[in-house]
Amino acid sequence: MTEVTSRPITMAQVAQHAGVSQASVSRVLNGVATVDPAIVAKVNRAVAALNYSPSEAARSLVRGSSHTIALLVPDLENPLFQGVLKGLTMAAVREGYRVLVADSDEAVGVEAEIASEARSKCDALVLVSPRMPDAELRDLIQRTAPVVVVNRRVDAPAAQLSVDYVSAVKELAMHLHGFGHRRIAYVAGPALSYANEQRALGLGEVAREHPELEFLTISAGSSMEAGYDAADAVLETGATAAIAFNDLVALGLLSRLREVGVGVPEQLSIVGIDDIPQSRFAAPPLTTMSVPRIEIGRQAWNRMRQALDGENADHPLFYRPVLVPRSSSGPASHASGWVGPARPVLRLGSTVVAQYDEGTTVDSVLSPRPFLDAVISRQGTPLTVTEPTDHPHHLGVSLAIADVNGTSYWGGRTYVRGEGSVMVPNHGRQRRDRLHIDGHSLDERLSWVDHNGVTQLVEVRQLESAELDGGWALRWRSHLKATLDAITFGSPATNGREGAGYGGIFWRFAPEIARVFSPAGDTERAVHGAATPWVAFTFPERGSTVILAQGGDEQMPWFVRFAEYLGAGPSVAWDEARTLPEGGELNLELTAFVLDEELADAAAVERALPSLREQSGL
Repeated sequence: MTEVTSRPITMAQVAQHAGVSQASVSRVLNGVATVDPAIVAKVNRAVAALNYSPSEAARSLVRGSSHTIALLVPDLENPLFQGVLKGLTMAAVREGYRVLVADSDEAVGVEAEIASEARSKCDALVLVSPRMPDAELRDLIQRTAPVVVVNRRVDAPAAQLSVDYVSAVKELAMHLHGFGHRRIAYVAGPALSYANEQRALGLGEVAREHPELEFLTISAGSSMEAGYDAADAVLETGATAAIAFNDLVALGLLSRLREVGVGVPEQLSIVGIDDIPQSRFAAPPLTTMSVPRIEIGRQAWNRMRQALDGENADHPLFYRPVLVPRSSSGPASHASGWVGPARPVLRLGSTVVAQYDEGTTVDSVLSPRPFLDAVISRQGTPLTVTEPTDHPHHLGVSLAIADVNGTSYWGGRTYVRGEGSVMVPNHGRQRRDRLHIDGHSLDERLSWVDHNGVTQLVEVRQLESAELDGGWALRWRSHLKATLDAITFGSPATNGREGAGYGGIFWRFAPEIARVFSPAGDTERAVHGAATPWVAFTFPERGSTVILAQGGDEQMPWFVRFAEYLGAGPSVAWDEARTLPEGGELNLELTAFVLDEELADAAAVERALPSLREQSGL
């Protein structure tokens, strides 16, 4: 009987115990189907008796495969690379492969050596963002194939996956351009980084397309420490915004800027690239370009699997990052007028007096639509409220009509003749098709899509602003055109609810103590339903006044409330429905003069209006 010792059991001992040759043991352990069943039984009994575990290294030599692949990254602390590793590992393990990880620690001189050593222990190699020169990389690929290369273009027989950093940095630059930034610092990554080279190419393209933009490059690196160390140099450039090489660099910048008391984004906007998990929780949350880290890892394995099976990866894969706007980017301190492509704001001097929301997050039963929000006077009097508890479908200042061929673009309940106000699944939405900002002018094209998904109206909207002595002005113009059929505009009043002729450009004021008056009088009974040129709201405790003045050839009746709540707007269908033929058009216009003074009565408004119109040019 074979003596069992503390040393590892060998295949020779198994063969001796079973009374067969070592070759027979090897064939049994490797599952060769032609082995005599009696020999298989003898070997299995010997393996069990001796508690034999085959050496994986030895089996790998026999098979010619270790079922392990190597992954080399320049910095494993970077969450982008961790995401790629996670995706790669999750995909590989499902096919019985493991991943060996190597970190070059940004040491370009030994990167190829580390890669070669890792490959010698594995079946294949994945290179993520290699920093080595092109010639050295091509030589490495030829010596260590099969290889998958991530985040680097190379003229060599290797599967390749890349992120479109040219487009990413261009989109960030235009995001900042929309906020009024013209002098922008680029906090650069490692000098030999392909990704850094692509970012520089993108910024060069933007500079040629927009000569009004100035980009200043600050050498840094790829870590938080690099961003922290570069912050002072960024401030010395006088830039109003900075594009960081990646999110880690951006987070380092934010840390240093907090230490020296620089407000972000009030004094300096910061944006990054990658959308690593920490970016969402930064202070303030970081605007960035989102890169699908885990998906890239998964696809790297798919390409590797093809290579291991002898298939050629005949085309590179490209990923285009997506802009994630957050609070670290905002208007340039000198910007005035409409600024900001993601959620435009109206800035006058150092004060943001209004925000323009696309309305995509509005609940469907509130008839989603773009609206003005957070409107204030220049001295800070709040002048709008959005989704108040009494009428959640009131959205600041918006164009809302209760009945357009049976579809509600007002939101909430619908007044049905003979039934009253009931909830009906008839809510449409105003979909933004195009937005353009130029100084004090915001131009927008909208489609009015009914509850069946059909476009009923096309609207061209223009919001023009102007600064006044002691205030500001805004003119809202909407040009509506019937597209596929005749359009009938109605209201609760046209459906039988007397006095409820609301629908049009409607301003819902914040809850304040106010006086309301017009040329028709100063009571709700007098003002409500009167077709006057203007109606005014004064806030005695705030020392502010808002004058709403109709424009165009037609003066519509005013729908006004100031007992139950504060709100007003000219009515498109006061007590009679209005019909447009197919292709017919309707023009609406309302100008608001927002003043930091109290106008006492109608006579004071009449005296002030000519001067206000002349100052504003509206």
